[in-house]
Amino acid sequence: MILLKQNARAAVLEAMSAVISPAAAISPTQWAAANLIVPDGPRAGERWDPAMTPYVVEPLDNMGPESVVNKQVIRKSAQTGFSMMAIAGVGHSIDCDPAGGIMLVQPTQDALDKFLRDKLNPCIESTLPLKRKVAPQVARSGEGSTAYNKRYPGGSLALVIANSSAALRSITKKRRIKDEASEYPRDLDGQGSPHAMIEARGESFLASGDWKETNISTPTVAGECYIDDEFRRGDQRYWHVDCPGCGSPFVFQFGQNFRFNDGYPYNAHYVAPCCGTVIEGHEKDALVRAGSKHAAPREDGLPNGWIATAPGPGKFPSYHFDTLSSPFVPWVSVAERWVNVRARNDQAEVKAFYNLTRGEAYEMRGDAPDHVRLLERREDYPVSHIPAGPLLLTVAADVQMRGIYVEVLAHGHDRQSWTIFADYLDGATTDVDAGAFAALSELWHRTWRDGYDNEWKHDEFGIDAGYRTDVVYEWTRRHPGAKALKGAEGWGRVPLGVASDVDVDYRGRRMKGGAKVRAVGTWPLKSAFYADLALSASTDGSAVTYPAGYCHFGAFLDENYFKQLTAEYLDDEVYRGRPRKVWKLGNNRENHFLDCRIYNRALAHAYLASYTKDDWARVAKERGIPEDLRTPDLFAPRGFTPAADQPAPPVAPAAHKTADTWSRLAELNRGTQLGLS
Repeated sequence: MILLKQNARAAVLEAMSAVISPAAAISPTQWAAANLIVPDGPRAGERWDPAMTPYVVEPLDNMGPESVVNKQVIRKSAQTGFSMMAIAGVGHSIDCDPAGGIMLVQPTQDALDKFLRDKLNPCIESTLPLKRKVAPQVARSGEGSTAYNKRYPGGSLALVIANSSAALRSITKKRRIKDEASEYPRDLDGQGSPHAMIEARGESFLASGDWKETNISTPTVAGECYIDDEFRRGDQRYWHVDCPGCGSPFVFQFGQNFRFNDGYPYNAHYVAPCCGTVIEGHEKDALVRAGSKHAAPREDGLPNGWIATAPGPGKFPSYHFDTLSSPFVPWVSVAERWVNVRARNDQAEVKAFYNLTRGEAYEMRGDAPDHVRLLERREDYPVSHIPAGPLLLTVAADVQMRGIYVEVLAHGHDRQSWTIFADYLDGATTDVDAGAFAALSELWHRTWRDGYDNEWKHDEFGIDAGYRTDVVYEWTRRHPGAKALKGAEGWGRVPLGVASDVDVDYRGRRMKGGAKVRAVGTWPLKSAFYADLALSASTDGSAVTYPAGYCHFGAFLDENYFKQLTAEYLDDEVYRGRPRKVWKLGNNRENHFLDCRIYNRALAHAYLASYTKDDWARVAKERGIPEDLRTPDLFAPRGFTPAADQPAPPVAPAAHKTADTWSRLAELNRGTQLGLS
């Protein structure tokens, strides 16, 4: 009888042991290959296959408990598969190693919601082990999940945004995944870097040594890019392939070895740097998926191509992978993308190509040309009149303690610009009905004549709300369509942000007819403007050709105008222990016309970025431009001819201001001028 009881107890214990004992260790790659369902893209609904993206296997396995790697950094381009790697690491942790939990950080609320909607939630729903273990959001008990906190047996996944100091300071997790880490704010509510906050929350796991941190991001601006700096601090691993000609290892990189024609079908191919073997686009994927025999072999037999180019004691693994090796983007698409970007000559697009296609940080330009050179290249078109070529008209105003600086800018479809009016409206700025604001109201109602005797009204009108803010808001209320603008620091800012309500009642509700303000991303706009200022016209015999983005200036503009346009420069500084690039004002310089120009470019950006040739042709027709000039390809600037019997245009008031006058105005405003940051 006792024996039977003992046997029964043994059987029960054996059964319980089978239930509670951990299963044999399985790597994150093995788990994902057996379980993970791809949520989107061309393989949506299929099981994840490591053979498709063998380059994510090593960093994915680094996320597992069997790896000795604590921290890793991945500098990447878009469309490379590392978002799926992050989800695979999350899934493996939930199913196989839940203790300690996970924190996954996205840069913004929009980015987090998109990640949840398009990737994580569909993965949880379609991947059986995750569907079984992650508590549904509909659960009524405290054990249920929420939209941003996924509960499962033994732990939870916290999904947070990098601009929430409360979340970053209150969550402690053993595993940290920072997605698009270079997009996080440099300083959060005056409390320091989000990266430092995240690191501080993981200090309790330092002693045990089992903490994990994965940083993933496309790079941004050279000199202040988090992922670029961290990549260089690591051992700098690149995915190598073996040359089909001689067997030597090399990395596919955008440069002189990647060759293509400037037109369709581009004939994109790669010339091996070792022996000159030509590699066609259709051969790329097989070489990438095979990796390199010169890389360390893996125990599981999967291909490996990662070779550290800067190894050293104490360095963590840092990886670079870009579109040229991606199986999702053919070389012909890379070539076409670069040809188009180069033709448009837009620094913002060049930066995007470096970041999203090459996976590299971009060196922003900050060297303004000498103002005297700009003064010497002025053109002989009349003040207040629109030459042939522009299709868009914007007005920007910069308010000071006394007086308002204004610039009226005409824009062509290819980002060429013509200053047609620039002046200082003298007078007090404390009363919306008097002084400089009364003069600004006159400018609001003004029309501008072109060379075909058509009268134009401005398309956009913006006014700086950084000074005399309440007066500016009242002025915009009285002039529907006028935009109150405020400059915003940072390289990740969009040119013109969405409108934010500034008039709300005591309950926080928007007031009918209230004012709105829009943030202007001044830093990248300034860099792009200075790059355009450096462009030169070319002469072929008697014809003059202007490149896209060229800035035209009339002979009516004086030296002070050009001094202000070129008043700032880009400089390096250390902020909270990390380097960054910032705009600084030159000694004894004023920058009000530069501020106006940056606001004008922000106002025009949406048109220039989204309008097609057909849109511009329609605008040309509405402007009354002769039919033979309505095709955008024919919008080259032509000689200006005033309409018959048209009176001579007035001379701009700014042209009469002497150096002493400008010095007096500068002194009046000194100490209260809030130039764009």
